Amino acid sequence: MFRPRPHQEQILAYRAGRMGVSAVPGSGKTSTLSLLAADLISGGFIEENQEVLIVTLVNSAVDHFASRVGRFIRSRGLLPNVGYRVRTLHGLAHDIVRERPDLAGVSEGFEIADGLTTERILRAASDRWANEHVGVLDGFLKADLSENDRQKVRRRDWPNLIRTIGDAFIQQAKDLRVSPQDIVEKLEGLPARYPLLEMGVAVYQEYEKALTIRGLLDFNDLIVRALQAIETDPGFLHNLRERWPYILEDEAQDSSRLQERILHCLVGPDGNWVRVGDPNQAIFETFTTASPEFLKEFIRSPSVTSRILPHSGRSTESIIKLANQLIKWAEAEHPVAPLRGALQQPFIRPSPPGDPQPNPPDEPDQVHLMDIAYTAEEELDVVIRSVNKWLQDHPDDTVAVLVPRNERGAQLVEGFRERGVPYVELLRSTEVTRNLARALSEALRHLASPNLPGSLPGAFTTSRWGADRSGAAQAIVVQAAQALRSCLHPEAFVWPRPGEDWLDGLDEGYGENVRNLLTEFRAVLQRWHAAVVLPVDQLLLTISHDLSLGADELALVYKLSLALARIHRSNPGWQLLDLADELERIANNQRRFIGFGELESAFDPERYPGQVIVATMHKAKGLEWDRVYLTAMNNYNFPSMEPDDRFIAERWFTRDGLNLQAEALVQFKALMDGELGFVLKEGQATVDARVEYAAERLRLLFVGVTRAKRELVITWNLGRKDDLKPATPFKMLLDFWEGTDA
Repeated sequence: MFRPRPHQEQILAYRAGRMGVSAVPGSGKTSTLSLLAADLISGGFIEENQEVLIVTLVNSAVDHFASRVGRFIRSRGLLPNVGYRVRTLHGLAHDIVRERPDLAGVSEGFEIADGLTTERILRAASDRWANEHVGVLDGFLKADLSENDRQKVRRRDWPNLIRTIGDAFIQQAKDLRVSPQDIVEKLEGLPARYPLLEMGVAVYQEYEKALTIRGLLDFNDLIVRALQAIETDPGFLHNLRERWPYILEDEAQDSSRLQERILHCLVGPDGNWVRVGDPNQAIFETFTTASPEFLKEFIRSPSVTSRILPHSGRSTESIIKLANQLIKWAEAEHPVAPLRGALQQPFIRPSPPGDPQPNPPDEPDQVHLMDIAYTAEEELDVVIRSVNKWLQDHPDDTVAVLVPRNERGAQLVEGFRERGVPYVELLRSTEVTRNLARALSEALRHLASPNLPGSLPGAFTTSRWGADRSGAAQAIVVQAAQALRSCLHPEAFVWPRPGEDWLDGLDEGYGENVRNLLTEFRAVLQRWHAAVVLPVDQLLLTISHDLSLGADELALVYKLSLALARIHRSNPGWQLLDLADELERIANNQRRFIGFGELESAFDPERYPGQVIVATMHKAKGLEWDRVYLTAMNNYNFPSMEPDDRFIAERWFTRDGLNLQAEALVQFKALMDGELGFVLKEGQATVDARVEYAAERLRLLFVGVTRAKRELVITWNLGRKDDLKPATPFKMLLDFWEGTDA
């Protein structure tokens, strides 16, 4: 039973107007906001035809909120699912557009493009521009690049960077509600050329054209169209305000300009709006248009009642002490002045004595800040061995290893798998997805280049998916794969002419079992070759029929096949090798692909005692574990604008260390503000982007620390080239912890 603290009681006393709440990690904001919704519903503050609208950030939180509110409602003898609606902002926009598509300017049968589709459209638009404008951006290359490096950049690096810039450009344009034509008209009146802007708007034009042809809206369009609907018809807006007299917003620190605008419209000048969030946990700025400044400005407004939730029962006092030191240092002592203010008060307060939500008993000796310069491989080994030993001693407790990037997480997963350590992953894609995507990619690579000698072993490995892997059977598989590597003319194996069968000349030392296995494999390959004329989705399903797949794996193949079919429709000129590359990107954790299972919805760490959770720090937000490892705490993953720090957005091939995405977006803003004719100091946007990124990474460290309930381990590594240093905030925490009584 939830028993509110005094500060939570202050929020529960709310009945009308605008209220802004700063909530520290683990302060019980979800329970408080859910109980407030139940109070408003059961207390007679809404009519029968009205709802309390709860808006949160991600789909998993929707289910969490709905179940919490439902429990509180049922405890009062009322029917659940009545009197409230829980939505993400995009889900809310979808409801509005579906209700009045005519006002939104779309057909009744409009469809939403999923992330995979928009990614493919963006790739096609960006690649086309790169292919048609070779050399246009060469003025941004380092002068001392060799011609070989220049060609490599043009072939490999420019297309990837153009996609990144194009994506940010499109997000910014839609956040400002600016069409491609608006931008083109402004560019036409300028006396000078701006290649970054010209590239950005060209990609935007192609992207929009592709969506229009397919009759699709992307997620940003949903917000824009919903705004269009409520701004076009005052009567419709009035009806929505009547329907939702109370709006409760969670995770408000991650609102964008558009998101704040749509809620502001729905609330109206005299409406009831509660915004809850933690600016110290704003960790999505660098790849979205979100900003914690919107929440900060709201809370500072004189018309808003300001409240705090400062008490947290999640962590031990030692871990809280570390988190508060980060805030204190960032506010007043950070060596780089522009980063002061990246974190701000309130400090986290432990639960007072007798509190219904107490902190775990303090264990200072379970906070381990490792001042050891591990290589990247050594850090993996140390963490894996430590987790394995800890799990053996704590089979009923929860543990997570948090990484700054998906790729590092995939390496950890592989290490845990090899050591037999039970794990669950919260990365861009799951291990079974990656492995199956890689296997199918190998099959497509062979079919794309059937005469390439090296393609046979990969296709053979695919054909053995799920087959018997006992010692004797596996030995035969290894021998068969070894034999296939010696086949220099695959056609002589797959479709041999009379008297030219490669199998007939196979060394007798391989034995009859190997010959039989290869004969079976040849029959499989012949079926696959015959199916090449089919559409790619049917081809993948044909291949899957020859694999020993479980029901979940078959469902995953079906989903992969549908995804590739959509990609092929968007890129009709693509060949099998291009589609194999896409599967390989999923396999390498470079593409988001949602698989099947409970991990897609609300994730509860308490359901996985005795297993290590591998997650990015971004994915871990809102979660907690008994023991947490924070890894790779170096000055590349967590830069602070110190002289030796590096920034991922500053590519190795660009001159003067320019962040071209930042430079393009600043030029875009100046263009729309009518200020592009004035002199823009090149490189200033890069410096400003460093400040924003370093501030966000500092908040990400704060999020990581506050995921731990009882035990915390932080390590760092030297990076791939063994030339990195410990991150500045980590060094500060080391010095601080060594100076405490702990």
